[in-house]
Amino acid sequence: MHDLLTLFLPLYFLLFFGLAFLWRSWRTYRNTGINPYRLPGNPGPEGVTSRYFRLLPVASLLVMALYLAGEDYYALLAPINWLQHRPLQWLGLVLMGIALAVVLAAQAQMGASWRIGVDHDNDTAFVQRGLFRYSRNPIFVGILLSVLGYFLLLPNALTLLILALDLALIQVQVSVEEEHLAARHGQTYARYCREVRRWC
Repeated sequence: MHDLLTLFLPLYFLLFFGLAFLWRSWRTYRNTGINPYRLPGNPGPEGVTSRYFRLLPVASLLVMALYLAGEDYYALLAPINWLQHRPLQWLGLVLMGIALAVVLAAQAQMGASWRIGVDHDNDTAFVQRGLFRYSRNPIFVGILLSVLGYFLLLPNALTLLILALDLALIQVQVSVEEEHLAARHGQTYARYCREVRRWC
């Protein structure tokens, strides 16, 4: 499994950040002229979540770097040995693969409406097609699947903390986004909330 992970992890992070963040951001900017990165730096709930959302990918990359550096370095992360089983690792790999597909599909379905954070300055179309027919937050579902898969793949104190923080921060961010959408789309969004689950 170690040999597989030394190939899988760098490739996965390259694809996830390259396609879901850099390429999608560039494509949105090219098509709209709008920077899709909308995480603020204010002291409110959005500002708090934005600061941690910036740190968590760095923490995930640190886990990978220490794992690839060798057992002595990875031991610094306090591995959870009783969770280190091959079937759980394979499940983690599958979840991470599904997660990437879900995130990329949902982003494509959002098209020009895709943002990182809440865009208070520009109106965006209210997307209800594709995966959004079954979940109000498929991108966040994909992110949580990815983080859960990563924890199962490399169970340690830091990946557990990343999972816990992602769960909490995404709850806060979803509440902020729901308030924004309710204000922008009124009864249309209220009806959508009644018909479609928040998660899946």
